[in-house]
Amino acid sequence: MKTTHNWIKKAVCTLTIAATCITGFSAHTGAVYAADDASSYKFADINLEVTVPNDLVAFTRNVTSNNAHLDRVGVDDVEELRSLMITNNIYLEAIPEKDTISYEILINGKTADSSAKDFNELTNDELQSQFEHYVAASDNIQNESVSETVTVSSIYSNGTTSYFVVDVTSVANNMVTTHVQKYYTVMLGTAITYTLQTNESAISSDMASKLQNIVDTAKYQKMKKSILDNQFVSEISATIVTLLIPICILALIVFFLQKSTKKSKKQIAADEARLRAQYAEEAKRAASEQPDKTSK
Repeated sequence: MKTTHNWIKKAVCTLTIAATCITGFSAHTGAVYAADDASSYKFADINLEVTVPNDLVAFTRNVTSNNAHLDRVGVDDVEELRSLMITNNIYLEAIPEKDTISYEILINGKTADSSAKDFNELTNDELQSQFEHYVAASDNIQNESVSETVTVSSIYSNGTTSYFVVDVTSVANNMVTTHVQKYYTVMLGTAITYTLQTNESAISSDMASKLQNIVDTAKYQKMKKSILDNQFVSEISATIVTLLIPICILALIVFFLQKSTKKSKKQIAADEARLRAQYAEEAKRAASEQPDKTSK
């Protein structure tokens, strides 16, 4: 019984590890690399790698239909979300994992104008001139659907990259007010914007810190597109992995049951051999003592 119990414990442990590994692969198919407290995402189209803390749920264009958080972003199906992201040049959308969705963070990217230089190549005067132009273009926007006003603006440099930062108050025609903070840069010929938006009364310091921390993880480098960085491949991989989970668990259960059964048979055979040897020893002893009893 003790041997069987040990096999059961090993089976449970192995099944748990296997299920965790398979689920982790399923959740991170595509250009995603998970760590204990954050996940890194690579976007070859815009030559960007960025890290998002794991207390945020991140969606990319490779999001699959088995994603457990799809319903939290208010879309009916995965194709709708992918379409919205492609249409709006969005590569990543992140929302709080457990709390109510009080804010979201977006990363947009598109090819910059041919005349645009990378911000790291600009002189201070050129950077300041472009900054003033950017703020002017972002301020006092009035159209039939929205009114936007820049409330705060600055140039931010984290030692590796410079960004134009603006806080914007946006009022839609339905009178809903959204507070927006943007970090904008041009790197490797790509215009990239990191956006935080909330319907709360203001952008909290925690929200602003989350956005800046993500910006500070950004790495800009030429990279080759992975075969996994494809919506079709990601969907097929996720489906296959989802099907493999119950199959692998069943196979492991059968394997450990067979091992346990084999072990039991060996134990039974050993017990029988031990009893036979003990019986033979007792019979031999009895036979050797028999003449002494007769002589008496």
